[in-house]
Order: sequence, then C-alpha cells, then structure tokens
Amino acid sequence: MNTLIAQVDSIQFYKEKIKSFSQSSTYSENSTTYIDLINNLSYQLRYSGLDTMKIISERALEMSKLINYKKGELEALTNFSAFYLYRGDTENSIKYCQKVLSDKQLIDYPIMEMKVYNHLGQAYYIKQVYPLSYTYFLQGLALGEKHKHDFYTFVMNMNLGTMFNLLEDYDEALIFYYSALKSVKKTKDANMDAMLSSNLAFLHIQTGDFDKAKNYLNKSIDYFEYSKNKEWLAFSLSTLGQLDLKLENYTDAIIMYEKALSVHGSDTDIKGRADIYYGLAKSHFELKNFVKAEENINKSLKLYLSFNLNTGLEKCYRILYQIKKEQNQLSKSLEYLELTEKLANNISIEKNKRNLNMLIAKLNLDKEKEAIKTKNDIELAQQRKYVKWSLAALLTSFVIVLIILNSNKREKLLNKKLENQAIVLKENQKTLSNINRNQDRLFSIVGHDLRGPIISLKELLTLYIEDPDGKMYFEKFAPQLRENLEQVQFTMDNLLHWGKTQMMGSSMRLERIRVSDEIENILHFFSNEIKKKFIEIDNQLNDRHFVFADFDQFNVIFRNIINNAIKFTPNGGKITITSKIKDASLLIEISDTGVGMSELTISKLFKDTEHISTAGTNLEKGTGLGLRLAKEMIVKNNGEIFVKSKINKGSHFIVELPLPTI
Repeated sequence: MNTLIAQVDSIQFYKEKIKSFSQSSTYSENSTTYIDLINNLSYQLRYSGLDTMKIISERALEMSKLINYKKGELEALTNFSAFYLYRGDTENSIKYCQKVLSDKQLIDYPIMEMKVYNHLGQAYYIKQVYPLSYTYFLQGLALGEKHKHDFYTFVMNMNLGTMFNLLEDYDEALIFYYSALKSVKKTKDANMDAMLSSNLAFLHIQTGDFDKAKNYLNKSIDYFEYSKNKEWLAFSLSTLGQLDLKLENYTDAIIMYEKALSVHGSDTDIKGRADIYYGLAKSHFELKNFVKAEENINKSLKLYLSFNLNTGLEKCYRILYQIKKEQNQLSKSLEYLELTEKLANNISIEKNKRNLNMLIAKLNLDKEKEAIKTKNDIELAQQRKYVKWSLAALLTSFVIVLIILNSNKREKLLNKKLENQAIVLKENQKTLSNINRNQDRLFSIVGHDLRGPIISLKELLTLYIEDPDGKMYFEKFAPQLRENLEQVQFTMDNLLHWGKTQMMGSSMRLERIRVSDEIENILHFFSNEIKKKFIEIDNQLNDRHFVFADFDQFNVIFRNIINNAIKFTPNGGKITITSKIKDASLLIEISDTGVGMSELTISKLFKDTEHISTAGTNLEKGTGLGLRLAKEMIVKNNGEIFVKSKINKGSHFIVELPLPTI
C-alpha cells in the first residue's frame, strides 16, 4: 500500500502523461500506449475514486478487445478485481482474479500475476478462509522472489506476517516481518518502513515487549502524520491506545482511541473501526464508566456482527457480561456469559480446524515446489547428458561404442535398482498414507470433540473457585457439562477400540453370544438418553438366537448403531430391534423413526475419505467415527452391514453375523 501523498502524485503523474500523449502526433485511443496509461491511472484510483476507476477500466477493456491487445485486456480485468476488492465485494473480486489466472498468456506478465495473487490473498483473508489466503500470498511471494521484485516480495511477506499476527501465531508472523524488513532495506522506501513498523508494534504488544512497541509506534506515527496517510495513522494511533490499555494508562488510551476515530476515514476497514470502539469500551470499563463502556461496546458489536468475526464477538460479549455483573443485573450477565462461553468453544474448534488446514496448505505447496524442483533437475540432467553426447561425437567411433556399451550396462543396473526401490517406496507410501489418514482423523476428533468439554470444565471450575457467583453458574452448567463428559467417555472408548483395530496383529476371540442378553445390556446403558427423549423401544429379539463373534467387538458394534439411532430419533420416536435367521447367518435389524439420510449421505457413511459428524435431534455431538468403526469390526467378524433410509422417514440398519457352528 502506498501513502496518500504517493497515490495523489501517481494519479496526477498519469493524468499529465495521458494529456501529453493526447497532444502528440502519434496519439490514438486505440494505441497500446494509451491503453497502458489509462490502465495505470485506473489502478491508482483504487483508494480515492472507485466510480471513476470502474469507468476507465471498462473503457480499457473495450479498447483492448477491439485491437486484440492481450496485456491491456488482462490489466483491465485485474483492475476490476481491485475495484471489487476495495468496494468490499470479495466474490466478484475473486471471479475476476480467476478469469485472469485462467489465461495462458498471463505467464508473460509476472508483475500482473503477483498483483492478482495479492488480490486473491486479501479477498480470502476478508472472507476468513485463511488456508486459501495463505496459499495465494505464498504463491505471490515465490513469484516475487523468483523475479527479484522487492516491492511485491515486501507486500507478500508483510501480508503473511499480518495474517499470522492476527491469528496469534506470533513466531510465524515475526519470520515474515523480518523477511519484509530485508526488502525495505533494499528499496529504502519510508512508507513501507512505516507500515512495517506499525505492524511490528502491534506484534510486540501481544508478546509483552512494550518498549519495542513504543519505539516502533513513535516512528510510524511521525511519518503518517507527515504524509497525511489517515488510514495507517488511524491504525497506529489505535495500536498506541492498545499499548496504553496494556499499561493500564486508561485515560491516555481513551485519548489515543478517540484521536484514531477522528482520522479513520475508510469505509471498507470495518474491523479497524470495530477495534477502536472496543478499545474505548475497555478503557471506560476499567475507569468504572459503565454507561460509556456499554455505548462503545454496542457500536463495536454491531460492526463485528456485520462480517461475523467470532473473536470480536466473543470479547464484546465478555465486556457486556462484566458490565452487567458490575451493575448487578445477574440474569443479563448470565445470558452474556453463555454467549461468551459458546463463542469461546467455537473459536477453539475453528482454530484447530484452521491450523490443520493451514498445515495441509503448506504441505501441498511444499509438494508442488518439490515437484517443480525435481522436474527442473531432470531437465538439467538431460541437458547435461546431451552436451556429453555432443562432445563424445567428436571422439573416434571406437570410443563412442565403448561409452554406449558402458552406458547401457549401467542403465540396466540402475533401472533394476530403481525398480526394486520403487516397489519398496510404493509399500512405504501406502503405509504412510494410512498413518497420515488415521492421524488426521484422530487430530480432528480430539480437537473437535474432546478438547471443547475439557476447556469448558476448566473454565467453569476457575469461575467456581475465583468468582463469588461461581457456585450459581456451576450449578446451572453442571448438568450439560456432565452430558458432555459422558460423550467424551463414549468417544474415548470408541477411539481405544478403533486404535486396536488399526494395530497389526490385534487379537480376536470368537465365542457364542446370546444376542438378546447383550442388546438388553446396551439398551440399559443408554437408558438415560432413551428416557430423556421419551423414545419407545420395541425389542422383538428371539432369546434363542446366537451369533459367533468377538464379545468386545459385538458390544462396540451395537453400542454405536443404537447410539446413532437414539441420536437421530426425535422426542417421542420409536426404535424397533428384531432378529431372524438367514442361511448360516443371523440378521439383526435396528429401525428408527428418525430424521433419515439421503442417498449421498449413505454412500459416504463408511468411507475412510469422508468425515460425517452431524448433531443429533437434541444437538447431541458425534465424531463421525462410530459407524466406520462398527463396519470395520463387522467385517473382521466375517459379517456385513446394510443401510436403508429416507429423509424424514427414519433409518434401517441390518447387521449380518455368522451363526455358531455345532
């Protein structure tokens, strides 16, 4: 981002260039020179003249198509992506970016390609799709480093640093910021230096290095006041307010936040304005001015709601909870506390998913880089081989024959060696793929279903110990927490059994099992859930029906299937369990009057590549692991499972297991 002064100078510069060209003897609206000039002017208007920018871009696109000028056409489309980005319409910005990237001739214009990656990174960041934002910024960075383009290398590094800064990964943010600092030293650009200083100050405040933060802020504020860059000045003043807040200088913090608000003029920077109002609310709250605090926090809350930023909403509701508690409005404070705890849990879940997706994105990019490097190495090796062959052609035919014979012999040995290695690598890759898939599934389950209840228990116990009203909150949330912990126990049992199924050489002990006795025990295990939902159980199992299976695995199979039926059967529904002999097998059928499933959901139900975890009719949680675990164990016990279901008509599970042999 350039300063406002630099932007105004650039606008004036291109206006004068256009005027000068229009008065020259070579002037023509259909010339490539004229199209390049108006495209450059259009891009400089992205901060201060969006309406004019759109009109000029439309004209440039029209003229470029008329004379078949591909560079002008792509530049105009890139300007459209910038126009929609700065207007806040990220969907249209992404659409135009993808249109430019799909053009094969873009490879001839690397600076334009970097610009498009920057737009895509910003658009997906605004949409909070951080893995894609990360991917596009990294692609732009790789291109900038390849072409030694210091400006875009700086931009991509600073954007990546800022993204990780706001995602609270400060170590990663610092790596990118220091890389950006190297570009600043090369270009000696005061504006870039001031922007980086502001971001580094924000980071050092979060990590507790307040002296460094203060030095960086003094430097950036002086420059932005001189250059009249209101947007960055507002950000720097707001950051200084945050520093005063951390230092408990609440009156100074209010002065800084109000000053930031007075110079903040960007309609698109909704988050920046929301952060300022939050800082004012926090400062007034600490000074016991609850009226002012509530007035500002409501303004902040409204802005965060406009783009659904959970982290902003959570801290707003937490302030409102504290205000209402201080005002002795316990009912209202409890309502805000519930919202706070719910958002905190969602943020934790989202953070785990985001971190996993960011890791996957990074691994994919590393794989792509490695593939490109391997391809280049192969091509280079091939070129070297051609050179050697060309030199060898100058030698005598006898030497050539010896070289060819020797080369063929070595090639055969190498091919044989590579063939053997390929077989080993293929087996290793298959094993690693299974390990990675199992690890991903385990991380997902642990992060999503086990961590949340444990965090809730920790926070509730902290509240019980430290807050005078903690006992009241504990009694209110304890029943729900108990249900969550029971689900954790059930999930842990499933994980342990699933782990056993993945172990090589895990043992099984087949025995004769009376089906009716064990199913009755399982129904007793779920009796609380059945009573809570008023579900009718129609148990038609025959007392004389037996199966030949592993006892522990039989229990895991039917605990998961019956749990699934209870979970998706609404209050007052019915579950029917029957058994019948078919050839040398026993069919155990479990039907419910629940919500049912589509054909697409059924097709994904037992696939390792799919992760289906849907809340039950009373918002019961699940891991998506239970039915896959049941399927694995049924197969291990020489059985089969079949599913029939229709939306809103219920589901019908049929388990076929072998009968005991005499």
